[in-house]
Amino acid sequence: MPLEYEPETAGRYEPWVDDVLRHLEYENQRLSEADTLTLLPEEFALTWEGVAAILSAAWKTDRKELKWTLDVQIAKQVRYASDGAYVFHRRYRSPDRYKRHVRLEDLFTANSDSTWGRLVEEVIESLDDPKQEYGWSLEPTQQYEYANSVITYRRNVATAERRISRALLSRWLRLGPLAVTPLVLAVVGWGNLWPEEVPDLGTFNIVTIAVILVLVVVYLVGFRLRVKDEKNGVRSVSLLRRELEIIHDQWILNASQARPTREHRNSYRERVPRVVERLRRDTRFYRRIHNCFQWGVFFASVATTATTAFWETPQPGKTILIVLGSFLAFATAVTGYFKFRERAYNLQQTADQVEQHVTAFDLGITPYSDADAAVNLERFAENVEMLRVEQRKREQQLEQPHQGQADVI
Repeated sequence: MPLEYEPETAGRYEPWVDDVLRHLEYENQRLSEADTLTLLPEEFALTWEGVAAILSAAWKTDRKELKWTLDVQIAKQVRYASDGAYVFHRRYRSPDRYKRHVRLEDLFTANSDSTWGRLVEEVIESLDDPKQEYGWSLEPTQQYEYANSVITYRRNVATAERRISRALLSRWLRLGPLAVTPLVLAVVGWGNLWPEEVPDLGTFNIVTIAVILVLVVVYLVGFRLRVKDEKNGVRSVSLLRRELEIIHDQWILNASQARPTREHRNSYRERVPRVVERLRRDTRFYRRIHNCFQWGVFFASVATTATTAFWETPQPGKTILIVLGSFLAFATAVTGYFKFRERAYNLQQTADQVEQHVTAFDLGITPYSDADAAVNLERFAENVEMLRVEQRKREQQLEQPHQGQADVI
């Protein structure tokens, strides 16, 4: 291997470069200090295996300032046919310790016009400061603080949601008896004012008293389940929901200050399954409502025909027909106005499309077959957000009258 010395550049390299070269091999030949200023071979191409060899040679020098190389591990990326890899640095333990898929040309500028000394120095210095060169934007203490803040945020959200559910249950348990009690009292008054209309007045009074006692117990349970704070007292559902919104707003503010955009993208993929699950849950909710109304319409239609055929006298057939007709009109109006079926269909369609993008991203297929995972992740976030925007537009169209929908379309 020819040697080309350049005395004017001999002092530009770090003092440990010569030691690293003595432990480095190229094509089964051990390099030496004299190779520091030797140009790289024309056919030379830096690979991640070469980077790992340089790290191993640096560790063998026993230099104190290069001991950190033992803590760096390189995991070859095999999903794509490229030169990408994940780099794991043990000194920076955090949820983001595995860095995103990267390419060598994005990190090292050394090429065939560079020297062995320049290549070794650039590789070592690039991997020595992962906070800057490799995307570690948070110090270890900050990363632990961020991880703890994520846990605290999720715990606060879960607690707030449980408090809201308890407040809703308490409200319904209190409003239900209050709404039913006047009706029960009216029935009690009717039975006692016109006892001749009641076959067995004693049994009637016992049943009504038992119903009233049940209503009282239900009300007391709801009163007991009220959400209270030692400082603010009883908390209403609206106040609890406002507190939950404040928790979300505080988290968004803190997260935007703690992490840059690219790290948000890295965690975005992990949040998408929750979005899909929420879409499917809303789909099931609207589908159940639509099916309940449709089954009600079916039974009411059949019951109307049967009532007309069986009762020739005006009563009680007339009353039953009035009730069934009223229910049919109500069910038709509600399903036509709220469009539960259309809402369920739109939500199901969006959930299927988002899940399709998730599968394509995980498998690395079109449109996420780019060699750079950062490009794929950015494209994935754009596509998912576009689907969610389209979903919201469809929801707005369903809430507009027919003329408004035509104008929007």
